[in-house]
Amino acid sequence: MNLITTFLLMILTGHSTSEYLQKLVCSYENKNISLNRPRVWCKKDAQDENCCTGFSFQRDVNNLEQGNIAVEDDGKSFTVSVKTLTQGDGFYWCGFMTEDKVIVKLAEDYFTNTPFNFVWSILRWILFILLPVTIISTHIYSNRKHGDTKTT
Repeated sequence: MNLITTFLLMILTGHSTSEYLQKLVCSYENKNISLNRPRVWCKKDAQDENCCTGFSFQRDVNNLEQGNIAVEDDGKSFTVSVKTLTQGDGFYWCGFMTEDKVIVKLAEDYFTNTPFNFVWSILRWILFILLPVTIISTHIYSNRKHGDTKTT
């Protein structure tokens, strides 16, 4: 009985947060690009694969779109970490912008707004409950089976 009470208290009083960050590493170490060039984050245009919609930002900028996008730069690459996509699912680019307003693409990847964190936050509690129930049930079944085969 105490075990059940403990599990119920953990579930009812537990607080958890789940954050699923999608990341894109934009390496520029071996590129002949000035470090002072504006960085670019944009979504590939579905109609024209050579175009994208997004924004440029300076090297010292760390947060974009009200904190939904974080940027870290280590001098060899900059990493874009995305919490929420305001432009929706699709292929996103990171790169530099030249003086002629041409984007030099460094990397691209597919990003999605799939609510992975929401699904996982529910699924882990279900698994958390099922694991001890399975162990206890297996233990009880095992003891019964061995109890039936004993002879006096």
